[in-house]
Amino acid sequence: GAARYRDEAARELRRLGQRVAARQRRGGGEGLDALSGREREIAELVALGRTNREIGGELFLSEKTVEGHLTRVFGKLGVSSRAELAEVVGRARAGVR
Repeated sequence: GAARYRDEAARELRRLGQRVAARQRRGGGEGLDALSGREREIAELVALGRTNREIGGELFLSEKTVEGHLTRVFGKLGVSSRAELAEVVGRARAGVR
């Protein structure tokens, strides 16, 4: 719950003209390690054959938000289709690079 208060405080400080450091994102690295937690979660659901609408419903996100996450996932992993993404996730599950 503290993260919510931190974010609200940062928004209020920005509104008042104060500079606030951006939140640090997780991720960085290669392959699926380059993805944030949410991006990886979405990648896993794509690999299970879920549609953007189904993913959005399951994670309480809009389809547009899911699309945005997938755009970043595709870029980070260097893939251009859901099938390629599923292949990358499958290889990671199997421990194959």
